[in-house]
Amino acid sequence: MDAKITKKRLSHMLSYDWLKIIGACIVAIVVWTLVFTTSATRITPAQQFSVFSYKGNTVLGTKFHDSYNKAFNNGVFSHEVLELTTNDLTTANEYLHTILEARLTTNEGDVIFVADAPDADTEYEENGETKTLTYFQSFVGSWNYRLMRLDGEDGFFANMESYLNSYYNGDYEAGVLNKSLVESSFRARIKENKDKRYKNEAQINAGLEGEYDRFEKYRTALINFNEYLAKGYVTLTDVTLQNANGESVTRTYGINLCPTESMEGLKDMVAYVEKVKDENGATKTNITAKNMNVCLFDLEVEEGFQYEGLLYVNYVIESYCTELQNK
Repeated sequence: MDAKITKKRLSHMLSYDWLKIIGACIVAIVVWTLVFTTSATRITPAQQFSVFSYKGNTVLGTKFHDSYNKAFNNGVFSHEVLELTTNDLTTANEYLHTILEARLTTNEGDVIFVADAPDADTEYEENGETKTLTYFQSFVGSWNYRLMRLDGEDGFFANMESYLNSYYNGDYEAGVLNKSLVESSFRARIKENKDKRYKNEAQINAGLEGEYDRFEKYRTALINFNEYLAKGYVTLTDVTLQNANGESVTRTYGINLCPTESMEGLKDMVAYVEKVKDENGATKTNITAKNMNVCLFDLEVEEGFQYEGLLYVNYVIESYCTELQNK
């Protein structure tokens, strides 16, 4: 049998079978893409950290993104955070709530900066007087069901303390970590998630070191935050809402990052335009971070990973609090 490839035979093949060849190439590409996408390790909501900036704030600039990237590069987060994203909602206008809902539906979003400053869009009349809500009040009023409540026995800080105590032999402040419990929990998690980063014992052991460090970071973060709170570097912000029975209830949803001038440097990172009157009664504008709050979103993530938010909050405080820097 003469199977020699000649120019004539090759020409005939390309003339009659070129569609089959192209089809086979397309099928091969599709199959390869499917294999790659189904076998690749996916980023989980817990492994992605996202920061939002709410309307009323000035557009996020270079200093914000530089600070945000430094938080990642300087090891502020635990080893589980693999990806950072920002969502600037300051110019979203009428699409703001649609965009925010879309992001939260896919479990994207950890913290959001919201100013506790008058929101002109919320003007209303009460007893013949024109009043407004603040950006913080209107935001929490609309989105409290998506936020971490900070106060109460089932609030963020109480839950974080309970979580840490369960791994620190009932006393997280003492700092004696139950490493065997951490290891069993870690191995169970990577098995359940089929995490392809840990295929052998060497990789698992390396991951365990990162896991021990994760708990220590959370422990230190809670101790430090309670200290910042006690010293007044930051405060907690309440809001009054209507419950299902139409009753007024007061809950805590915000961390005021700039209650005093010691945190005013925060305006270099995130700020809003404040209208003030001078000694002559003339209105002027002022760029400020006064009463800039941060709220924590309640995502559907594995237990414990919601506490990455406090690592970031502490990083912001430590970066801009002059009283801490002058120690």
